[in-house]
Amino acid sequence: MNHGGNGGNEQTLALGDGEYITSMEAHWDKKDGHTRVFFVSFTTSAGNTISGGTPTDNKGNGTYGATIRNWVGPTIGVSSDTACYRKTVAFDSNNICPLGYGKDDDDCITQCPMAYPVRCALECIPQNDDCALAVLSKIGSVVVVALNAATGGVFGEILAAYKTAKWAITCAANIISVIRSLIFYLRYQQTTAPQGDTEQLLTVAYQADVVLIDLPVAVCVCLGLPVPKGAQFADAVLTIVEGIVKQAITNGDMIISTGANVLNLLTGSGTLNSSTTTVDELQGIIDKNSTCGWALKSLTDHVIFAVNDVRNKTPNAAANDVRVTVYKSPIVLNDIPTVTNNCMGELLATKTRTAAFETRDMLRKTFGVIIDQLIETGTTDMGKDVANDEYMLKVANMGLVVLSTIDPTGIAYMGSQFVQPICGPTAYLGEIDDGTLYDALGLKTVDEAFEGSYGSWTKSGDGVVHLIFESVDTEDVTVVIHSGGDDYAEVDVGAGDVVTWDATIPELQDKNMYLDRWRPGLFGLPGSGGGSLLLWIPRSSEGGHITMHVRINVS
Repeated sequence: MNHGGNGGNEQTLALGDGEYITSMEAHWDKKDGHTRVFFVSFTTSAGNTISGGTPTDNKGNGTYGATIRNWVGPTIGVSSDTACYRKTVAFDSNNICPLGYGKDDDDCITQCPMAYPVRCALECIPQNDDCALAVLSKIGSVVVVALNAATGGVFGEILAAYKTAKWAITCAANIISVIRSLIFYLRYQQTTAPQGDTEQLLTVAYQADVVLIDLPVAVCVCLGLPVPKGAQFADAVLTIVEGIVKQAITNGDMIISTGANVLNLLTGSGTLNSSTTTVDELQGIIDKNSTCGWALKSLTDHVIFAVNDVRNKTPNAAANDVRVTVYKSPIVLNDIPTVTNNCMGELLATKTRTAAFETRDMLRKTFGVIIDQLIETGTTDMGKDVANDEYMLKVANMGLVVLSTIDPTGIAYMGSQFVQPICGPTAYLGEIDDGTLYDALGLKTVDEAFEGSYGSWTKSGDGVVHLIFESVDTEDVTVVIHSGGDDYAEVDVGAGDVVTWDATIPELQDKNMYLDRWRPGLFGLPGSGGGSLLLWIPRSSEGGHITMHVRINVS
């Protein structure tokens, strides 16, 4: 549709840091036989509005907020220490490093993460720091001890927290969340490929992970039964699962619409054998309608099954082979980023924007620790044997049920106790949605050298990183481009000149880009002080495109 005509007053609304459009309202009507727009209004996340035109009776609006944009955010590049040791792992059998690691002589070493983007031998240091001191070479034992402290005990901490939770409420909360997910899935199937009777819908339902994994695990937890490593569930469990699925198909939302209905379902199916759970407590769970905790718990179950699946398909694989496979699997590249980002809706309702991003980042780090521990501890005989059945059973049986009932703030605090400053790669960010470089890719400048730089990221594009260096300096400078902590390119920019530089996203993706520059200083000697610029270069299945205006100032 076109605008209805000329005239009116021009209005401008400058968006603040982190402010974005949340809704748009448009009015239209006929003019000269054509449908045209007469009025538009925009509302931002800060509650500011801007509008123009003449309202009509025909109107519509679109609201942003049901889906939270997956952006890097402002907190992932914040360091918590003065440095971190770079984690090392071995090559796989094909001499390939896992995602987020680079080759370093005879092993793989972490590419410096966003929080510590400057490479300094076996360490990474924060943005704008200078690697002036040599790093001691004998740090192997320190790294091993610190890594053990970082990973060992994650399950123990969560299990201890679970023992303090009320079992019946935990059971009910998990079953309710699974049923909600199942009903959503069945509705989707009915609207996209309509099915007839119960048996046909059962056939469809039994092809979904929610029935194959989530519901059986939830039932096992409720009954206090062990979760089998190979998903060989007991007949009693499968009978209960089938009963719940049939109830979901027959009665839909009604079975979880009230606390009384939930209690009847759980006690009638044999899932909940305790009568101590009150209707009021169950009603509270239903009214809250919180899904983040259960989604995290469900994701953890899927992570456990995914690692087991890799091991079962390659029983003689070394841990390093499993790591490379798991790191490039859909659960790492897509599922963990998506589930943790979906929690932002609940986090933003109770936290500041910065605190919400901090919690999301910590959740992602926590999953990284869990995956690494599953890979490492699930191997014996120098990594040449299959997963240790007893250990994997212990992990699967627990199912990290506590994640379904602990507030994300609590999860983040618990995670902070064991996610230590050992440099693991910046991971689990997933594909980044469109936005400014500041919001979408975490662009950050320190000091004056690159102050005022800006640009945009689009998920769909030509796969090009396009930098435009715009100098207002009085001296010629050399800008050094680092990727993942390693030197990548140098660009000479004359005083007052505009210079462009291009690279492809596949060359730089899944790593941070860090800029500093050499400039003549005291007595004409060049130095790299004065400031730096940092941002994340994401992957994109749609090509992606970055345009960044890099301002070069006097400093």
